[in-house]
Amino acid sequence: MRILLIHNKYGKFSGEESVLEAQMMLLENQGNEVHIYSRRSEELNGFWAKTNAFFSGFYNYRSVSEIKQLISTFRPEIVHIHNLYPLISPAVLSTIHRFHIPIVMTVHNYRLVCPNGLFFYNGEICERCAGGNEWNCIIKNCEGSFPKSLGYSLRNFYARKRRLFSSNICRFICLTDFQKEKLMKNGFTREKIFVLPNFLDAKHKEDNPISSKSYIAFSGRVNGQKGFDLIIKAMNFLETEYTLNKVLPILTAGQCDSVFISQFKIPESIKFLGTLPKEEMDNYYRNARFLVFTSRSYEGAPIVFLEAMKHHLPVIAPRLGAYPEIIEDGVNGLLFSPGDPVDLADKISSLSSNEDLCFRLGENGYRKLVEKYSPEIHYKQLISIYKQVIEETSL
Repeated sequence: MRILLIHNKYGKFSGEESVLEAQMMLLENQGNEVHIYSRRSEELNGFWAKTNAFFSGFYNYRSVSEIKQLISTFRPEIVHIHNLYPLISPAVLSTIHRFHIPIVMTVHNYRLVCPNGLFFYNGEICERCAGGNEWNCIIKNCEGSFPKSLGYSLRNFYARKRRLFSSNICRFICLTDFQKEKLMKNGFTREKIFVLPNFLDAKHKEDNPISSKSYIAFSGRVNGQKGFDLIIKAMNFLETEYTLNKVLPILTAGQCDSVFISQFKIPESIKFLGTLPKEEMDNYYRNARFLVFTSRSYEGAPIVFLEAMKHHLPVIAPRLGAYPEIIEDGVNGLLFSPGDPVDLADKISSLSSNEDLCFRLGENGYRKLVEKYSPEIHYKQLISIYKQVIEETSL
């Protein structure tokens, strides 16, 4: 099968891009012919480039022209969209549709109904733009820049009114049932929405099978959206109310927002490692006892959950959005009340002091990864979706 993948890459390597790369390799390894058309947000350097980005969210002549050329030369049987903003633009959907080529789209976030894609504003969940109320993004200045908020709002309004996504895309591939429900509540047709989770190969190289299990892992950006203030408060609470002798230290792997961190008293039990190279992450996970995840926003389906499960790590996560679908309380992790550092502290204390519980939850997580999130299962379901829409289009 000839498959064209389309993705606008972000300024920095993201979870979406790791999913895209893994999916491309999976498809190619099964004998499919795959081509990726991509643009990079890094192209937006300088005033005029950023000004052009405002308009490219509606229509990008270069992208439309290049897609036409690709269709003529590569002749894809199906097109799989991952991200179109800011430089590719949803205008390419109408172009592809005119060639009678079916289109599927992986819904990595909530951008189809929320201009910033996060359902998040000013430190809390916000769904004011849902239901076709994109103007809230302008009023609240969600992006902290009026031109940017205006652009995000208008491009969503334009795409919705022109039905660029709903009319041209044959299947929307959501990562979770939670995402699917959000799309249906906002007018997307149930029959066009499939749930297909991310995947991760459970096999990994064990150069050194001995692990210390001597710390708690936190992998991700250290900022307010990721809820890292909850971790700081939880560890300070444990230091005050109990003793940290029985509570493991937390080692963070990810970019640290120094302005955000400067607002808090950081306990000695929290260490910042910065962004670790890919080749060091296996070792980082292997020597952790469990992972803590504290995001305040709805994230699609964090790949960090699967990475933890691969390394037999239980996960502490908030009882929020789609997270309980992946991390089941008392099965492969523990859930805490969103925004509650005391409840988080209780869960951290429980896993720090109970190695047997950690082992049981970690084994359950690994088993769930193999049974539900394997590459083999993902490929079988993805190809089934492809074949279905190709057959429908040919009728």
